Amino acid sequence: MESSAVPQPTASASGKVRILLQTITHLVPGSDRAEKLDFIDNLICQHLWKRNFDNTQERRYFYHDYFGLDNVECYFLIDHHGHDHTVEEEKVPVLWYKWTGESLVHINQELPSQIQRKLRKWPFTWEGKKFHRKKRPDGECELVAHRRLIMSKLILGIPVFDEDIKFLKEHPEHAQWIKDNIKNRQLWVKIEPYCDLPGEPAQ
Repeated sequence: MESSAVPQPTASASGKVRILLQTITHLVPGSDRAEKLDFIDNLICQHLWKRNFDNTQERRYFYHDYFGLDNVECYFLIDHHGHDHTVEEEKVPVLWYKWTGESLVHINQELPSQIQRKLRKWPFTWEGKKFHRKKRPDGECELVAHRRLIMSKLILGIPVFDEDIKFLKEHPEHAQWIKDNIKNRQLWVKIEPYCDLPGEPAQ
């Protein structure tokens, strides 16, 4: 990974490079999460290589991609490897961009130390960062995991599925937990019609 994290002015399709894009959640266009992520991917790749994102050449990572919320600063990391899928960690140039909602701006200055520390957690390798799967919960723990999953979907801008709606109807106590713990009222109203909370009339 780039240790100095000093952005370079140019990049080519033949050279490995790491791109960091920062923006605000509500500035990313798209009707749903998938469209927003595609926009980010293709915005960078069209700018640098005149093509759309190619998952045989690039890896991507997200940070604070809470599309269910407005005014959240978020970051997107696109690692361009080309067709050289080296397993070992490498040091590459870092290009830093900002999406304003209207234009892509290249920030030609050194990354802040806080961001550099964050990037060290994401090694530049084709295998990328390793995520450890958690054991599947059982019983009551599974119910708790499901309510947290629903709340995460709301924050990330992921639609809730029929099984989530069924869960909310069958477990009003967990729906109540979501209402009590979710910070944004606009997110709660998206699922409120499906919830029959204790002491409240059914929707």
